[in-house]
Amino acid sequence: MLLLLSFAIAPAAPATAQGGYPSAPDVRETFVVSGTVVNSVTGEAIPRAMVRINGVANRSAFSDSEGRFQFENVPAGQIVLTAQKPSYFTEQDESGYSVLRPIMAGPKAGALSIKLVPQGAIFGRVLDASGQPIEHISLRLSARALRDGRKHWEQRGMTETDEEGHFRFANLNPGTYYLAVGPAQSEGRILATGEKPTTGFPHLYYPGVPDLISAAPLQLTAGQQMQADFSLNPVPVYHVSGNIIGQGSESRGVGVQVFTSSGDDLMLPTSFNMELGTFSLDSVPAGSYLLKAISTADMQPLRAEVKLNVASNLDGVHLALAPAVSIPIVVHMQSHASSGASPWNEDRPPVTVGLLPTQPNAAEAFSTFEQRGGRNVMLLPNVDSGSYTVNLMPQPPWYVQSASYGQTNVLYDDIAVTSGQSYPLEIVLRDDSASLTAIVRSPDNAPRPMIVLVAPQPATKAAPRILQGVSGSVTLTGLAPGDYLVYALDRMEGLEYANADALAAYASQAGHVTLTANQQGQVTLDLIHVGKGE
Repeated sequence: MLLLLSFAIAPAAPATAQGGYPSAPDVRETFVVSGTVVNSVTGEAIPRAMVRINGVANRSAFSDSEGRFQFENVPAGQIVLTAQKPSYFTEQDESGYSVLRPIMAGPKAGALSIKLVPQGAIFGRVLDASGQPIEHISLRLSARALRDGRKHWEQRGMTETDEEGHFRFANLNPGTYYLAVGPAQSEGRILATGEKPTTGFPHLYYPGVPDLISAAPLQLTAGQQMQADFSLNPVPVYHVSGNIIGQGSESRGVGVQVFTSSGDDLMLPTSFNMELGTFSLDSVPAGSYLLKAISTADMQPLRAEVKLNVASNLDGVHLALAPAVSIPIVVHMQSHASSGASPWNEDRPPVTVGLLPTQPNAAEAFSTFEQRGGRNVMLLPNVDSGSYTVNLMPQPPWYVQSASYGQTNVLYDDIAVTSGQSYPLEIVLRDDSASLTAIVRSPDNAPRPMIVLVAPQPATKAAPRILQGVSGSVTLTGLAPGDYLVYALDRMEGLEYANADALAAYASQAGHVTLTANQQGQVTLDLIHVGKGE
């Protein structure tokens, strides 16, 4: 992963003609790009870092023993300056993506310091109540990260303890993490052949709580080595069995999964008898779970699920496989543009749809097309049960006027999808959208990287429209008529910009516009320094 920061650029010396008189100026004036690579935490120079420039010139070089680098004869224009070295990250946002900012190579650039972030780690030990190490118990690390301005859950790694109960997650970015351990069998005694354990270790979140809501977040800073230990008490474990029907003659088998109430899937001893259609789960700790069965028959995904409250052995659990939930999408297109007939039609409407899960370890779903009855049908296939934010992405000049799922207005509320029940997602599109030109002023009138963000008022579930560029003038198209707050930000790393509360600190510095159908609006903005909002 790569990153850039600011740099020092000096013009190269002009050539002279014979006799000491300056020659005609070179159309492509060149400059020297130089600077230092440093540790973002200590400020110490980093030697032997690979530094690259890309853009009007594409070159690479290593920093010297004092972290310094230099590129000569760089033409004027936009470049991206990056650096990398093992055991370091480049500056990143909360999604783990490198922050790349364009820079204008020329005589007005500032001084350079490329900062690399030292990698961190979370380590610890898992012991039982008597202080003995628990070996080969699994641990999982997850994070609540940002992507496209929204927080979502990400798995950041799995491991297991060694013979002494030690574990370690290395190569970690700064951020907020959640740590989970278990379940596992208790191995306190030798069992006779065929005998099953009666105790085991439960699934817990750090520092030892049963659900994610109660878990303590681990706030990891750059380069930090954080210790997080567990002390586990054995609990009773039980046997769960039952049957699964509806797999069909062409089934390739059935997968059985167990999920905690917080959405984590558990690795438990599982067996399935395909001939009898029966399943069994061993060593299930007492607690509440969601049991899911997954299969495919005749190219059709099948799903079944049932909630379990395990406080004793459970027999006769019944699951009936049924086709996975697919949500049809019905798009109504209302053309009001003065340019004539639209190249789009309702068979292939100018919008894509995504479902973003609000719970951890759930899969996203995206719209696709299927041929049914000789025509294209738009739908969201194979949607798991759960809560979702509907992400609507129309193609300008079209915009979403309204969207509903059953009784839910998806522009303002999340939807709940349940097994065996779904509604059409009804969308109304119009093409009499407005455009907005934003004129952005930087404090010193020098070109500065910036992001223009257009947020509807009142706030909706739709993420604000964004456009990146260099301070000056940018134009966004395909905007729905209505009220907006318009922000010109110098950066967005770590900013949950799809959340209106996260933007509230900068609202007093934003511009307010009201757009009407087919209007070409304009707003003048001052560049806002993120982190310095009022």
